Amino acid sequence: MINKNKFLTSFWLCLSVLSQLTGSGGVAGAAVSDEEQTGIEASREVEEQIGIYKGEFLANYVDAVGRRLVASLDNRPYRFRFKIVDQAESNAFALPGGHIYVSRGILAQINSEDELAGILAHEISHVMLRHHAQRISQVGTPGLLALPGQVVAKIVGDDISNMINAPIQSAGQVYLFSYSRSQESAADRAGMQLAAKAGYDPAALGNALDALGKTLLLAGGQQTSSFYNSHPTTSSRSADFYALATQIEWRATRPFAADRARFLDRLNGLWWGPQNPSNGVFQERKFVQADMRFTMTFPDGWRLVNAPGYVGAFEPNQKALIVLGGAARSMDLSASAQALVAKFKDEAAVSPAESRAIDFGSWPGYLVRFEDRSGVEPVNLYYMWVKSPRAAFMVIGLGTDEYCDQLENAAFSLRELSLGERGSIYSDRIRIAAAQENESLTELSSRSGNLWGNEMTAVMNGLSTDVVLEQGALIKVLRRGLYWR
Repeated sequence: MINKNKFLTSFWLCLSVLSQLTGSGGVAGAAVSDEEQTGIEASREVEEQIGIYKGEFLANYVDAVGRRLVASLDNRPYRFRFKIVDQAESNAFALPGGHIYVSRGILAQINSEDELAGILAHEISHVMLRHHAQRISQVGTPGLLALPGQVVAKIVGDDISNMINAPIQSAGQVYLFSYSRSQESAADRAGMQLAAKAGYDPAALGNALDALGKTLLLAGGQQTSSFYNSHPTTSSRSADFYALATQIEWRATRPFAADRARFLDRLNGLWWGPQNPSNGVFQERKFVQADMRFTMTFPDGWRLVNAPGYVGAFEPNQKALIVLGGAARSMDLSASAQALVAKFKDEAAVSPAESRAIDFGSWPGYLVRFEDRSGVEPVNLYYMWVKSPRAAFMVIGLGTDEYCDQLENAAFSLRELSLGERGSIYSDRIRIAAAQENESLTELSSRSGNLWGNEMTAVMNGLSTDVVLEQGALIKVLRRGLYWR
């Protein structure tokens, strides 16, 4: 379950664990072993909160290019790892200890192995130059519930944190990494030199950034987490790329993708857009999961979050939330409820206001509701366990009295997905179309069912809009199809 937010990408833990490395003395005083441990912990959170893209063919390719670059380093104090995050925005970032991530969004927009190498080499250079998170800024609202009581703080906060793998105060929030201009310039130089040493065109990073900037403009400047935004290309920086490239000697190596056809073959079928249907999608405020065959409708106007381990909604004024996560299929519904009741009695001296078995159509469930009167405002707490033939779920909702109806409506909307609803889920994917002799982009798009306009198609393929295509020229296009058949 994941709906990538339009923000970059390293979550709450990066603040806490990376602060161990920065402090007043900065990262330079940290031992490599400390950086590696920090990177392992931070990467675990990135992967749990954003998710790893499931595409072994493409993932192995990215890893191979990354390893070739690492092999060209004079000094290798870190064990580098290269992974694809399931994020629509064009993004790439590095964590301490050598964890390098590129998004499916940025991979869709590159047009050569040299460009991929340039992006990876740039991030490798940030790690080698120890630029880790010396500047971190928070995006989003601080805190989740404005009026928690003792029970929320003592028990429910921990339960939700365990479900979402993040502190309750940080649910759905993200943090931006940014580097100073001098750090970016240093990573530019080191990355271009590293790419050249590994046999890749050192000017390719400049080409990639130019194209990403054009794509961002065509998208209306909405990708606030893009690699382009965190690595902006000014006219002077762009000129510096190409000036430096002319000074770097390099000899082309044999690429892993021997030609454009083999390169594009690795991108063929790549998901495009903010939601990956294999993880479930929001259709306005209704969440539908075709593979697990369930749906749930969340309150109107609430902030929706779809992460690998949970899906949920958060009231804008921080007075209510509801989240759904997985549970053990072997669980006993009544036993789970009774264990929770005992926990509340032992730890908070609170008895349930309601505790009963409940059916969700043909699915059995159990509901326990508490009232927390210890805060500034009363808070209602809902726990539900539900079992379907394919999965088991746990739902936690809480909010002040005014949100009870919305919470209950959302919780009780959980049900089996119908055949018609499964058939309403579409997937947008990158596909490869072969051009006919002297064909224009307009003609190719019409013939291939391309959803992109001419300008986007041109930028995505590194072409001009008025290009006259040669017979057999391979062009990335965007096609829509049914996800579930």
